[in-house]
Amino acid sequence: MMLNTRWAESRLKPLWLTLGILCLPGAAFAQTISLENFLQLVRANQPTYAREALRPQIEALRRDAFLGAQDISLAMTPFYILQNPLAQGTFTPEQVSQISAGTRLEKALWRTGGRLSLSWTSDFTDQTIQQLEIPGFGTISGGPPKFYQNNLALTYTQPLLQNFGGELDRLGYEMGQFNVSIAALQATENRESFLLDMALRFIDWVTLGEQRQIASERLDLARRQLNQVTEKRAANLVDRVDVLRSEDAQRIAEQGVVILDAQWMAKQAELAVLTRSTELAQSAPAMDLYARLEQRPLETYLAIINEQSRPLKVLRARSGQLERQQRGLAELTRPQLYLNAQLSLKGGAAELGSAFGMDKSDAGLFLQFNYPLGNRAALTNLQKNRLQQRGLALDRDALRLRLEAQLRSLLIQIIEMEKVLVLNEQQIKTAGERTAAEEARYLQGRGDLAFVIQSQDSEAAARLAYVGNAASYQRLGLQLRALIDEIEPAAIPGKD
Repeated sequence: MMLNTRWAESRLKPLWLTLGILCLPGAAFAQTISLENFLQLVRANQPTYAREALRPQIEALRRDAFLGAQDISLAMTPFYILQNPLAQGTFTPEQVSQISAGTRLEKALWRTGGRLSLSWTSDFTDQTIQQLEIPGFGTISGGPPKFYQNNLALTYTQPLLQNFGGELDRLGYEMGQFNVSIAALQATENRESFLLDMALRFIDWVTLGEQRQIASERLDLARRQLNQVTEKRAANLVDRVDVLRSEDAQRIAEQGVVILDAQWMAKQAELAVLTRSTELAQSAPAMDLYARLEQRPLETYLAIINEQSRPLKVLRARSGQLERQQRGLAELTRPQLYLNAQLSLKGGAAELGSAFGMDKSDAGLFLQFNYPLGNRAALTNLQKNRLQQRGLALDRDALRLRLEAQLRSLLIQIIEMEKVLVLNEQQIKTAGERTAAEEARYLQGRGDLAFVIQSQDSEAAARLAYVGNAASYQRLGLQLRALIDEIEPAAIPGKD
């Protein structure tokens, strides 16, 4: 019964392992699924994964809300006034009734920072004015009792210092663009963390399959051994205690198979639900748990992390955001100087129709200067921004150190675990040779069955240790892939 030699050969042929799993009781599945195909199911069906795509889209909408500042605004100002003026002269009206309606359209120009507006105003004035009687000259009127007036004005306001070129107008939108990029990076990072968790669960499923394979082989060996011992007992070649020992070994092996069957099927059901896949419930995992990982130089990994690490990219984006905010805060420390230019057409008459003649015009240029003495609020915010940038630079340095420390730790563990796997393979080979020797001694009547069973159990334990260490090795490989952003390499695009 050179079972150990056959098993050692099967380690070099992963296909044998897959066929063995499919032949286990309760696991006769017609199809298998690889890790990458499993992760594709997660990407396609998992709501937690899909949820992350909404984050940059939400931030993009928040950013686009700032575009509303460029929309044309409409303002209307109708009013009615009834006045009884104090008499200041002969022709002061006794009563004035005025109705006015004004409409104003205004648009902000982000390229220049200016404001362009077009306004229309219509007034109607009804006033009671005393007439002056001059003997010999007649009656002198102080003006028409009713008067209609229309005014059309085009106004442009251009900042010459603060907000020149629309630096402050674009601030909210450009700050929001950084938030979109940060949200996309964070969403992709969250997706990768979720995929890593699911991949580790897949490794657990593969591990249970390997353990179940070993337990099934151990049970098959125990059954054949019990048959041999029973035949020897019938021929009075062994004692009754050997039969009892074989029966006990078979029951222990059966218990192990039942437990591992339950754990394997439970893990299969869990992953089928999480991926919303009915096919997965009828599949077995296909993965070479003992394959060695591709190794790259430490400098290559460090370069990848420095250039591609999403956490570092997030901090770089935040740094760019602070730099953009600094420009805005620096702009606020400048004085406000505005040049206002206005051109208007107007017309007025006692008759409504004649008031639309618009035969008069006005033009004007105005300067407006504002500056808060001291300007402590803007200067304080600017100083705070500079301190935040210094703190962010320190955060980047600290993050680089943490990432490098994680990288070195993972690489050391991977390298050392490979040495452990080699030792496991040597241990399994030695255990197999010992089992074969004990079986030969027992068949020759020179050994004790207890030593055979003990050797078989030691061999199974060595194989299980190999499975556990191989699973740990693959988990380290997945963590390394996640560290260098290779599980979910593509960033989620935000809305441009």
